[in-house]
Amino acid sequence: MNDVVLKENDVFLVCGQEGTTIRNSQGQGHHGLYSRDTRFLSRFDWWLDPEVHIMLDKLSENGYEIFYWYTNTPPSDISSIPRESLWIERHQWVDATGLYEHVKIKNYALDPLEINVGYVVDADFVDMFEVRGFKDTPFQREVQVVTEKTACSYQYSARDGRITRTHVTLDAHPNHSVQVNVLPEKNGTTARRYQCKIRLLHQEQVELFLKVKIEIVPTVTNSVVISESCIAEKQTENDLDQYRWIRESYAQWFNQLPQVTGDLRFAAWYEQGLKDLRMLQSNLGYGTLLTAGVPWYAVPFGRDSLIAARMMLLANPELARGTLQTMAHFQGTQERPEKDEQPGKIVHEVRDGELSRLGILPFAPYYGSVDATPLFLNLAADYLRWTGDEELLEILLPHVHRALDWIERYGDRDGDGFLEYCREAEDGIANQGWKDSGDSIMYADGRLVEGPVALCEVQAYLYRAYLDWAQIFMSRGEKELATRLQNKASELQKSFRERFILSDGSIALALDGMKQPCAVISSNMGQVLQSLLLSKVEADRVAARITAEDMLTGFGIRTLSSKEKRYNPLSYHNGSVWPHDTCLVLQGLRNYSCRDEAVAVMENLLRAQDAFDLHRLPELFAGFGISESAKPVPYPVSCSPQAWAAATPVFVLEQIIGLRPNASRQQIALDPLLPDSIKELKIERIPLGHGHLSLYLKSLNKSTQYDVLQNTTGWEVLYEPMAREVMAH
Repeated sequence: MNDVVLKENDVFLVCGQEGTTIRNSQGQGHHGLYSRDTRFLSRFDWWLDPEVHIMLDKLSENGYEIFYWYTNTPPSDISSIPRESLWIERHQWVDATGLYEHVKIKNYALDPLEINVGYVVDADFVDMFEVRGFKDTPFQREVQVVTEKTACSYQYSARDGRITRTHVTLDAHPNHSVQVNVLPEKNGTTARRYQCKIRLLHQEQVELFLKVKIEIVPTVTNSVVISESCIAEKQTENDLDQYRWIRESYAQWFNQLPQVTGDLRFAAWYEQGLKDLRMLQSNLGYGTLLTAGVPWYAVPFGRDSLIAARMMLLANPELARGTLQTMAHFQGTQERPEKDEQPGKIVHEVRDGELSRLGILPFAPYYGSVDATPLFLNLAADYLRWTGDEELLEILLPHVHRALDWIERYGDRDGDGFLEYCREAEDGIANQGWKDSGDSIMYADGRLVEGPVALCEVQAYLYRAYLDWAQIFMSRGEKELATRLQNKASELQKSFRERFILSDGSIALALDGMKQPCAVISSNMGQVLQSLLLSKVEADRVAARITAEDMLTGFGIRTLSSKEKRYNPLSYHNGSVWPHDTCLVLQGLRNYSCRDEAVAVMENLLRAQDAFDLHRLPELFAGFGISESAKPVPYPVSCSPQAWAAATPVFVLEQIIGLRPNASRQQIALDPLLPDSIKELKIERIPLGHGHLSLYLKSLNKSTQYDVLQNTTGWEVLYEPMAREVMAH
C-alpha cells in the first residue's frame, strides 16, 4: 500500500503521501484517523491559498511521527510570491489520545506577503469493516457537530449507547486569527473549513498548531471487551510533554534491545523491523503485545500476536509475557457457535467496532482459529525455556489446562488425534488456519476442501505442545499427566505419518472431512519441520521439495507450488510469498540441520528486503520467480508495517545463531550458520534468564566461528548441532 501510516497504541492515521486524506470520485476512501475499529476523522486536508506549495522532502524515522517540507513555485497567474521564498514545515504525530500537527511558515521574500492557510476536516465514525467493504448497505449515522470560532466537535451516539467524539482545534501564533466555517458541499457533509489569514513580514515566521482529540464514552454493556486501562502511556496535561514521553519511550525501547553490527545490510533490516514493531505495540490492559498490522489489522490477533511474540523472543521476551496474559484473559469460557467459541479456546481476534459490538459481525471477540490454541501452548513453553519465569507459569497453568481440554473435547471431536476446524459462525471465517482466505485449502484438481479440515502444520504445532508440556509437567512431578501427553504425541506422530506423508515423501496440505489427503504442494509442509514430528530422512525429503524451483522464488518460499492447479502468484495465499511463512520454514530447516537449504532461504529473504524501501518487508508480495522479475512484485493491499514481517529479521538472526536456551538446564546451545553474503555479525545483549549474552560470529573457510563476548546469565554456553535433538528423538 502506498500510504503513510502513523500509529501509537490504539490510535493510527492512514493518509496519502503528503499527509492528507485522498478520496475517490464518490468522495469515499479508506484514509482517516482510527481507534478501536472506528474512524474518528474521515477527512483531513491541509491547504494553502494561493496554491503554490511544492513538497521538497519528508522524513519518518519513527512510527508515530512524520515531517513534511515545502517551498513555493515561481510567480504565475495565481501568485506574485517570489519563487522559493516560502519555507514550510509540517510536523505530524499521533499519541494515544489523537492526532497533532505543528506547522511553521517563514517568509524569506524581501516584501511582506499575504496567504491563507488551513484545513478541511470531517468525521463519520464508520466501522472499519464498512471502510473495507464488508457491509453492502451503509449504516446510517447522524453526526452532531458543534462549531466554535477556532474549534469544532463531532459526536456520534452508537446504537448500543457508546458515544464517540472528535474535538478539533486550531491555534495560530503570533496574533493571527482563525475562522471555522461550514464547507458548502452536497450530500449533507459535516466538513468544516479552518482558515487562518496570514501576513508575514521579511523573515517573519508564523506557527499553527492543530489538535484532533478523540474521546470514547462507553456504556456498561459495551465496555467489557477492552479494558479502559488500555491507554498504557503516561498522560500529561501538556500535549508536547506527551510527545516527548513517546519519543523517550522509543529511545528506551531501542536501548533495551540487542544491538547488531558487523554487516550494514542486515543491521539496517534488523533496525527497521524493531522500529515497526515498536509502532505496532498495543495494550488492552493485560500487558504489551503486537497488533497484526496496519491499517486493516491494527488489533490483537491470537495467531498473529502469538507468532510475532515468538519471533521476538531473542530481542524482547516481555512481548511474549504480555501476549500470553492477554490471550489468557480472552480465552473462551462458553459455547457460542455464533462466535466459533468454546471453553478453553484461544481467541482469534478482538474487535471493538460498532458492527462487532452489535453482533452484526461476530468479532467482539471472535474465536475462529484452529491454531491459536496450540500456538498459545507453544509460546508459553518457549517463553519459559528462554526466561525461567516460574511466576508467570503459575498464572498461566489454569489456562494451559483449559487449552489442553479444548483440544481434546472440541478440537478433536471425532477422536482421531488430529486437530480439525469447522466453521460454526454464519459470518465467520471459513478456513481457520493461517491461510484463511476462502480459496486457500484445496484438492490437487483445484476443488475446494470439504468437511472438517485437519491442516498439516497445525498437527505439528500440536505435537510440539504435547512434548513441551509433557516435559514441563514431568518436571513439576505431575507424572500421570506428563505420560498421557507423551502418549498422545506418539499416537499423533504415528497417525500423521500414515495419513499425511504422500508416496513421494511430500506432505499433504490437509485432510478433508473423510480423512482424504489434499495432495497439494504448499509451504504448510515446510512449517511441519518446526516440530520433531518427522524423522531426519523424512525431513530431508521435505527440505529438498520445499526449496525446489517451483517453491523457492529467489525472494522467498511460495505459499503454493507453481505446478499446482490453483497457483496464482498474485493471489493472497495461492502462490504469493509471505516473509514470516518463509522464516518459519527456515526455522524448520535449521531444526533438522538442512544447512544448504537454510542458507538458500536466508539469501532469498536478504535479497527480498533489499528491494523494499527502508528495508521494510511487507506482509506479503507476489510469487513471481527471480527469472520472471528482477525484484519482488508488491501485493496491492498488503499491510505494511505488519508484525510477522517486521519480526522476520529478528527470527532470522535466531536461526543464524542457532540459539536454543534451556532455563531448566541452565544451558545455552549454539549452532551458528552465517549465509554466504554475511561475513561477520556482532550481537550484543541478548536477554536470557536474568542476564544477557553477547556473541561475535565470523565466516571462516566456509564454516561459522563464534566467540562469546559476554555472558551474564550464569548459564553454560555450549556448541550443539541442531539435529542432535532429532536424532535422539
